[in-house]
Amino acid sequence: MVPSAGKRRTQGLVQFLLVAVLAITVIAGGVYWYSSVAGGDQTSHLVLHEVDREDFLLSITERGELEAAGVTEVRSEVKTQNQPGLAILRVVAEGTHVKAGDFLVELDSSALDAEKTTQQNLVNLAEATVVETRNLYETALIAKQEYIEGTYIQERTTIEGEIFVAEENLNRAREYYLFSQKLAAKGHINELQLEADKFAVEKSEKELEAAKTKLHVLDEYTKAKMIKQLESDIVITEAKWGSAKKSYELEVETLQEIEDQIAKCTIYAPKDGLVIYNNDRDRHGNDEWIVEEGAEVRERQVIFRLPDSSAMRVEVKVNEALVQYVKAGLPATIRPIGMDGMELHGQVTSVSRYAEPGNWRKADVKEYKAYVSIDEEAEGLRSGMTASVTMKCDYVADAIQVPVQAVLPHGDDFYCLVRQAGEWIPQKLTVGPTNTEFFVVEAGVQEGDKVAMNPRDYLAAVELPELPPRDKKRRGMPPTEESVAESVEPAQTTPTATTSEDQTAT
Repeated sequence: MVPSAGKRRTQGLVQFLLVAVLAITVIAGGVYWYSSVAGGDQTSHLVLHEVDREDFLLSITERGELEAAGVTEVRSEVKTQNQPGLAILRVVAEGTHVKAGDFLVELDSSALDAEKTTQQNLVNLAEATVVETRNLYETALIAKQEYIEGTYIQERTTIEGEIFVAEENLNRAREYYLFSQKLAAKGHINELQLEADKFAVEKSEKELEAAKTKLHVLDEYTKAKMIKQLESDIVITEAKWGSAKKSYELEVETLQEIEDQIAKCTIYAPKDGLVIYNNDRDRHGNDEWIVEEGAEVRERQVIFRLPDSSAMRVEVKVNEALVQYVKAGLPATIRPIGMDGMELHGQVTSVSRYAEPGNWRKADVKEYKAYVSIDEEAEGLRSGMTASVTMKCDYVADAIQVPVQAVLPHGDDFYCLVRQAGEWIPQKLTVGPTNTEFFVVEAGVQEGDKVAMNPRDYLAAVELPELPPRDKKRRGMPPTEESVAESVEPAQTTPTATTSEDQTAT
């Protein structure tokens, strides 16, 4: 059935009246809200916090990676003098459990084998030189002994025989000359014959004198000269022999060193452990060097790590804004990820003094490496597992605390707006340690005081000390935790922290 025209007009009127009533209601509510705000009725919008005493805890929570506290690094000890490195020929699979003395890796020793062959030839030549110089030295010793006990005596005996013959010839010549003188006196021989006999005497005297001089030269000069020469030969040949022996020893040492280097091309496990490859990554996080067949290993480069799973620790990286809180000896709680809520206890053992190398993802972020020991033994822990580490950096028992939102930085000071008898009273604070939620207040407010949680909204209702122009700008900053943190000294930035119990605002 089609509705009549009168009925349709009635329905339209009802709809119009409903829309008009709704519009009037909305407008009336808006006018009431505007008049309330414009009239300064702020008491109905107060957000207050009642100051209370609670235990304050400043803790830093970071994620890190489990590793063995005692890690044995296996390095290549092969010297790579004129080449970038030695190629890996064979390598044990990563994750293999090895015993001390088990095979780990074999490096290419072909260049060293060729060097060993060359060095062996040098050793042989040096050994031949040693034999030769030793024979020369021994020959020099024999030569000296031969001269003193043989050649010299032989030469002296010969000269003494010459002297004996000369003396005999002189005696005969003299006797013959005396006989000739007698014959000449009787006229049996002429003067010419007498002169010849006299000349024979003088000749024999000269021969005797020459033989004696020869003996004197042999005893006084030739013998000394020959002994000096022979002793010099002994010293020279002995020095050459010693030099040859030193050279031979050096060549042998070089050969032994090469053989030792060849032996070091095959590396065995120094202890029991789990084989972990020491792959290098560049600053972009990409693999720069990985342990595999064909990869070149530099001298002293770490190839493997053999962790001691009986003692574990956590390696964490702490942001530069928080590292000032972290010190060796701080207690820590370790929660391994994926271990069904396991909670272990330990302490910070060391904090690096130098920032870790950055990468392109965190170019402006500086992080410092810290190690946290695990004081308890737990089954199932493995190197490489992720763990959440909470380091307890500061603790104040029964401390008066106010939320960071309630603290108003004003120049170098801090204030809270305390509500008393319907008015705002600015109270200057002396603050202690802070975290992301609360300030510890040493002076300025008392337990039970009610402070504004949004103090910047009421700046017009209070009078604060005049600030220099530079600090006036800071009063217009939005009430963020960062603005509070920027006014705190560098030791009070933005640590990841917890308190023993969250306080509630009223």
